[in-house]
This record gives sequence, C-alpha cells and structure tokens, in this order.
Amino acid sequence: MADEKESKKPLVKKKALLSKKKKSWFQIIAPDIFGKAVIGETIIEDSKQLVGKCIELSLMSLTGDMKKQNINVTFRVDKVFEGKGHTQLIAYDLTPASIKRLVRRGRMRVDASFVCQSKDGVKIRVKPFLLTAHETNKSIVSSLRKYSSAFIATYISLYDYDVVFKDIVSGKLQAGVRQAVHMIYPIRSSEIRMFHMLKDSIAVTALPNPNINVEKVLEAASQARQARRPMPQRQEQPRSEEPAAA
Repeated sequence: MADEKESKKPLVKKKALLSKKKKSWFQIIAPDIFGKAVIGETIIEDSKQLVGKCIELSLMSLTGDMKKQNINVTFRVDKVFEGKGHTQLIAYDLTPASIKRLVRRGRMRVDASFVCQSKDGVKIRVKPFLLTAHETNKSIVSSLRKYSSAFIATYISLYDYDVVFKDIVSGKLQAGVRQAVHMIYPIRSSEIRMFHMLKDSIAVTALPNPNINVEKVLEAASQARQARRPMPQRQEQPRSEEPAAA
C-alpha cells in the first residue's frame, strides 16, 4: 500500500538553474571621418558581442547639413577597444525618393553599376547616377556611362578606401565625375547612388584607365566649385557723424 501511495504522488520537475550574466550598456563609436562621435549604444552581456553589429544613420544627423538628409550611411563594428565598439563605414546610399525628385521631362538619367577595387585592396560596388541637362540620344548616354565608370574606377584605384569614402561624403568625387564628363555632354546632376563594401571573393568588373588624369580633373572641379560659390557680401559700417562746425 505504501508503494501505491508513493506512485500516486505527482512528479516534481527540478528546474535547472541558469547562470545569467549581468548586461551592461556599451557605446558605439564612429570612425575618424566623423570625429569618433558616439553614434549609438547597445545593452549586451559581453563587449565581444559588439563585433559585427551594424547601425544605419542619416548623414544629416552626423554632419548637421540639411542637404544630406536623403543620404544614409551604415557602420559596422570591427573592433572593441576600452569597452567601446569602434566602427567602419561599409555603405553609402542615396534614397530613391531624392532621385525621383531630380528626374524631370526633357532630361535623361544615366545609371551604371560595377565593382572596382581601392588602393588598399577593398572591393566596392558603385552605382553612379548622372542627369543630363537636356534630352539627348542613346549614343551620348552610353558614352557618359562608360567614361564616368572608367573615371570612378581609376579614382578609387589611386586611393585607400577610407579616403574614397571621405571624398564621397564631402562631394569631391561627385564634382570630379561632373567635371570629367562635361566635355561629352552638359550634366545637371552627378551623384553616387550606392557605394557598398563587398567580400574579397567578388570579381572586379571595372578596371582603371591609365589615360585618365584624375588629379587634373579634380583640380579643375575644385576651381569650378570655387567659381560657383557666391562671394560674401561686404557689410558697410555705419558712418560716424562729424560734429557740426561752430
């Protein structure tokens, strides 16, 4: 009888005690191009879990420039130092809505997509965007696409990845592309629609052209930008009234 009573007792399952680590907040730091500013925080158990995390932000929130509100940049944590996640820029994207606002009747858009390699061996997918000042034929559009792609591939091959990304954020590369193709046909707008870091296994599709003098084009583009920049107006100081002669 005693055995029967014991068998009727409900079986009590022992819960395994799981050891949980205390989570803490860790900061995510931007690269040198943005002054190593704090761009985010995350709560995790160990700082090693920061590696590989990505964060996307509007470029306006980093630079304070309202003109860059339609540009998004993506950061990825590649190392942890002093308990903080230090990031690398891996993507630059222009929003599709901003491209649609630029396109109007009587203009033609020129799109391209290719893979090139920077001086330090980083593979990059680039998608430039050009907008002609007037409507033109397909042969000119093809020439603009080929020459702009060759110029960008040549430019990227001459500089390290971080330098190229900095010049895209500042608009230096876009101005250089506009200057490079202006002899083919007048361009109203030149933008980098997409700029993404790729894996090393991706094949390069656009090779640099040694006949393109990148430095000369960039210097001409800089002079053109300075010429278009409005001169600051001189403020006239109020004249002091001279005392009337006695």
